[in-house]
Amino acid sequence: MNVKRTVEIVLTVIGMVLFGIPLFVSTVVMGGIDDPGVREGVENFINSSEFQAQPGAEDFTSGQLLTMFESLGQFVLIASIIGLAVGILALIFLIGNKKPKAAGIMLIVSAIVLTLATLFLGIFGGAAYLVAGIVALVRKSRKPLDGTVT
Repeated sequence: MNVKRTVEIVLTVIGMVLFGIPLFVSTVVMGGIDDPGVREGVENFINSSEFQAQPGAEDFTSGQLLTMFESLGQFVLIASIIGLAVGILALIFLIGNKKPKAAGIMLIVSAIVLTLATLFLGIFGGAAYLVAGIVALVRKSRKPLDGTVT
């Protein structure tokens, strides 16, 4: 008799959906970089008295700020895509109870790494992956009455 992995599967799917949030945010940020209104707003911010009062502000240009946001958006985008890929792989391992321990380890490690990699934008997806991973590792197979493990 196999253990049903419904809880782990549902939590993994929830985590995948929640890792879609940083994916969406990074896509929007990267898409807005080339917008003339965004460029003008960044230029106004760079030239503002509040920004200029900061030490080292005179060495910072709007192009550098936009490049930083673009690089950050790409990094979060890649981390989110990896998060979705890990979720799909974990689902494959969990459905049919094929490799629940491997799925659990993958989910726990990816929860920690991807929460940090998405700069905590993926904290809720990471939490779902972490709980799913722990449940996958802790839950044991049921033993039938004759003593054999299935």
